[in-house]
Amino acid sequence: MAEKVFISYSHQDSICAHGIARYLARHDCDVWIDSQALSLGDKWAGSIETALDEADIVIGILSSSSLRRDEVLKEIGHSLNRMEKEGSENFRLFFVVIGQIHPSWFKDHEGTERIRKYLSQYQYIQLSAYGEVTIEAMKKLLTAIRRKGVEEGGNTLVENTANGFINQNSLPEKAFDNRGNNIYYKVFPADLAPSTIYPFALDKQWLPEVFYDKSTDLYKDFEKEGFTSEKVKEYIEVFKKRNFELSFFQFKQIVIKLNTILYEPYFQKLILSDSEDKKAFLFLLSNGSIVILLNNDQMTPFVHERSNDPKKNEIYDAWNRICQEVSVYCIRENWASSIDSHSKDFLRFCSNMAMDHENNVLLAQAMSLDKDQLNSFLVTLKTISMQAFCQTHMNGTQSQDKVDDYSRSSFYHNYIVKDPTFERPDPVYECLFDPNKPFHHELKRLIDIFYNSIFCNTLQCDASLPDDIRPENFFLHSLYLQAGEKEVSIEELQYAFSEFFANCEILDEITDIGSELYLQNWDLHKITQLRNKEAWYEYVELLELINRRSNFWKVDFNEIELLLQRFLKCFDKNGTPASSSDITFSFRVLIGSKVLDIVKTEKVAKIKEYIGSFADPGKIPLKVLFCIGDLSRNERKEMIFLPVTLFNGRIDTSDGNSYFNSLKEFLIRQCDFVEINQ
Repeated sequence: MAEKVFISYSHQDSICAHGIARYLARHDCDVWIDSQALSLGDKWAGSIETALDEADIVIGILSSSSLRRDEVLKEIGHSLNRMEKEGSENFRLFFVVIGQIHPSWFKDHEGTERIRKYLSQYQYIQLSAYGEVTIEAMKKLLTAIRRKGVEEGGNTLVENTANGFINQNSLPEKAFDNRGNNIYYKVFPADLAPSTIYPFALDKQWLPEVFYDKSTDLYKDFEKEGFTSEKVKEYIEVFKKRNFELSFFQFKQIVIKLNTILYEPYFQKLILSDSEDKKAFLFLLSNGSIVILLNNDQMTPFVHERSNDPKKNEIYDAWNRICQEVSVYCIRENWASSIDSHSKDFLRFCSNMAMDHENNVLLAQAMSLDKDQLNSFLVTLKTISMQAFCQTHMNGTQSQDKVDDYSRSSFYHNYIVKDPTFERPDPVYECLFDPNKPFHHELKRLIDIFYNSIFCNTLQCDASLPDDIRPENFFLHSLYLQAGEKEVSIEELQYAFSEFFANCEILDEITDIGSELYLQNWDLHKITQLRNKEAWYEYVELLELINRRSNFWKVDFNEIELLLQRFLKCFDKNGTPASSSDITFSFRVLIGSKVLDIVKTEKVAKIKEYIGSFADPGKIPLKVLFCIGDLSRNERKEMIFLPVTLFNGRIDTSDGNSYFNSLKEFLIRQCDFVEINQ
């Protein structure tokens, strides 16, 4: 007689559950699974309760999702009761676990302690973090089902308090075992968390926004001396340190170029020190929170080269000692090929860019180019396109002296930087702008932004840079990234805002964070302590969920308060209460390149509009962001809660102005907001 098997699962794990059900059904098991999409075995039960009572075997699929589902916990609890009452000779319970078990799975959920105890005593089947149903795993499961009883020992839960965050996404493939018996890992793009950020994975050509502001002294110094300016060096060191620390509050993993660690002053000082921050840095390396990006010619994180500069050798040796002390997670730009894939992407972009007239006009308007500048801009893009086409088809993409990464390409010399001189042999590396060349700032900015998007799409990560939250920046960073397909009516968006503001108690949550809200009160050691808390893991897990579904989910602000509550649980309640001017949050709505900041404080509800434009009808993107703090102010403290993307899709009308104005009018009329001009 066939075994009657009941499968308990969360619908987030339905693909895995269906795969297991099909395998068991093919091997003559009588499977009951709660799904209209799958019909297996006989209809031996008409309801979940009856099926649980009649089953010979229950298979519980455990994951971070299923252990938060009341229905799953109820089904497993019922099965555990049957095991205790009837004994394993008459009824058996097996668990299939997706990914690595993390302590936070069992946190604050009634009934999970019994599951934890069971897992520590009896064997279970483990799948990868993607829930892949392998033949090997299914054979083990089928063998267990065909035996009598449940085996103890073997693959059982061993408590581990370490936060190996990278292992929550996958188990990296072992690549090689180098000196000191250290293990290094081949990590593929899909292995990285969706919210990966890479503030230092870019080369030296990428510039913070302040360098484009002609009213600043930094602009003048940079235009004259490039990266050799002492003021510029000081600013960039502080900028990178701040962004490095800021990233850890909201992202599981950070990708950093090995060359950045070796040559950037902040990291040089860090690895040469004997500070608490260095200890924190080593911990973040060892658990995969920091992933090292290797170039194509770098096979290990060890540095074998020697320099005539004793200071460089000192840094190389210090880094090698770190690699001997801890195992380092690495990713290579293009593991299997010596060809620079970013170069080919860049050439492909240049070849196609001039054809996308609508987006180019939109981009030019976002950069405030007038009609004459726009025409010149489009001619420049066509020229670049033709150069790239000839370079690709006449020289081939494998010609490394012709096709290197974009910052070394010939077009930089043609359109951006000064010509080389004896005193300045490498103006590209120093990024010395030539004001006599066309669009020496605007085009540089455009290419940098697109290079960011290539890197983001390659690594499947978020493009938002912590320091840059000006409206036009968000639009420019997102311009060439794939937008969600979900279309939203103005009624849906208005309803979401009305629901949120009608039940808004979020200001009290922000007040409780107090002085901990500001980055100036944190260091790397303190940040690492925060990340070790299970509450932080729960917070970032929800954050990733919001980010993942922002481009296909409906407009829904219900989880903002829950996100902040989880965020708040990470902090000790010993900070100074926030001042009244800091008790603020903002929504930022981007429709095309037009921006509306929706700001709520204890005293004021205000909206501020920024000039922008729309693409062709039917192609107008919509993005909704949320952030603690007042995004409409030019001067504000560095807050550690970064903008969260709640929705990234399109509007359902061809009239962007009508949609934009309807939202403004609704907020003023129905939600008591006032419009400000500055």
